Amino acid sequence: MRERRRYIAFDLGAESGRCVVGELEEDQLHLHEVHRFPTHTVTYNRDLFWDILAVFEHMKVGLSRAQQEFGSTFGGISVDTWGVDYVLLDRDGWLLGYPHHYRSGRLDGMMEKAFKVVPREKIYSRTGIQFMQINTLYQLLAEKEQQLNLLDVADQFLLMPDFFHYLLSGIKKAEYTIVSTTQLSDPWRRNWAWELIKDFGLPEKIFPEVVEPGTLLGHLLPEIAEKSGIQAQTSVIAGASHDTAAAVASVPASQGSWAYLSSGTWSLMGVELERPLIDQQSLKRNFTNEGGVLGTTRFLKNIMGFWILQECRRAWEKDGKVYDYNALASFASHERPTEAWIDPNDKRFLQPGDMPGKIISFLRETNQTCRDEIGWITRCILESLAFKYRMTFKELEELTGKPIDRLHAVGGGIRNELLCQMTADAINREVVAGPVEGTVVGNIGMQAIATGQLTGIEALRNVVRKSSDLKSYQPKQAAYWEKHEESYRSLLAG
Repeated sequence: MRERRRYIAFDLGAESGRCVVGELEEDQLHLHEVHRFPTHTVTYNRDLFWDILAVFEHMKVGLSRAQQEFGSTFGGISVDTWGVDYVLLDRDGWLLGYPHHYRSGRLDGMMEKAFKVVPREKIYSRTGIQFMQINTLYQLLAEKEQQLNLLDVADQFLLMPDFFHYLLSGIKKAEYTIVSTTQLSDPWRRNWAWELIKDFGLPEKIFPEVVEPGTLLGHLLPEIAEKSGIQAQTSVIAGASHDTAAAVASVPASQGSWAYLSSGTWSLMGVELERPLIDQQSLKRNFTNEGGVLGTTRFLKNIMGFWILQECRRAWEKDGKVYDYNALASFASHERPTEAWIDPNDKRFLQPGDMPGKIISFLRETNQTCRDEIGWITRCILESLAFKYRMTFKELEELTGKPIDRLHAVGGGIRNELLCQMTADAINREVVAGPVEGTVVGNIGMQAIATGQLTGIEALRNVVRKSSDLKSYQPKQAAYWEKHEESYRSLLAG
């Protein structure tokens, strides 16, 4: 008899969140979005925060709608979110203020201050994590500098998905894939880097126990069950709590050597390894060793992704020029190659505000052609991302010492077919795009593994191959990217 189970996945991103019910029956997974909502941010005293309890209210609405459409019985509930951000709680479990957003201006200069306490090389040798000012380490150091240092009064530190799991189950644990984004974790022991925490004078008592992805935390709290109508014995599962870890779990790879690209607000390109890769070359290239599922390491590089285009779109809307992403891609496709590019990881593009102006400023500062038409700027962004993918893909081959046969791209960014084709041309390899809902698929897949419905990651990836519409992009115009590679390298070096 075919076994069918339903799971609830909450996938929370920088702009929006979703509550999705996944129905898994043998080798077929069907997804049903029951509630979509904004992941609220608030600006206060010229800083940016998450309205975390408003988000949770939407999550409770999602649970109720899941029950209304699919009944009260589910195999599990799990949450995945972006990395690095956190909440602080007092001994009674009360929030100590709004949690800061990783794009907060308070982080400027914090990496340099950190290196005066512990040298850059030593931080990397202990954690293997890419240096970015948004990392939790630098957020906590910024917290220490506040006039009211909340670390002095906090009883508990929880990363975002761990906090939501606590609100659902009453259990405070730290799931390893999200812990690994902090630059305060030990990639060999898959635990907190306690020596580093001590070196920076952070209070050890606030850091919770670390658990592996696929851990059954407990059951849904009675008050949540009663209000939503979902059975109280429903398991709350710490699956792959970091959204990228969930996305990588969903990659429908089978044989051969492959890399992945998780494409969304951020672009994350890497390979799946059995153990961390931490040496002088990976430090020099600023690669990260984040936690993967079932003991693996996600060796990757973070690249500013569609955030840049998202911010441009918001700026254009303020001027009355309202276009969806399909229209922007169409405008870009009718433009000739720009032969002018930005570095997506340039610091100026991290924070919100007048993104078209920032792009024009970068192009002028680097003595490149620039135009202010919407189609041209969109194409410039897409070409710049494809060039960044090319550089990162080559670095992956050099650092691992292995050629890569193809790139698997997952996430909402793969809806942009122009960028998918540019990427295939830029890396001169096949790009296999799908699933679009990679993060949700990985979230549900890890729940199915945790509850025993699936036997492991290969079984999950087999389900993905059989359940998803995958599209292959073959290289067509590799010459453009070969011709201009040195110009782009010079741009990054400058």
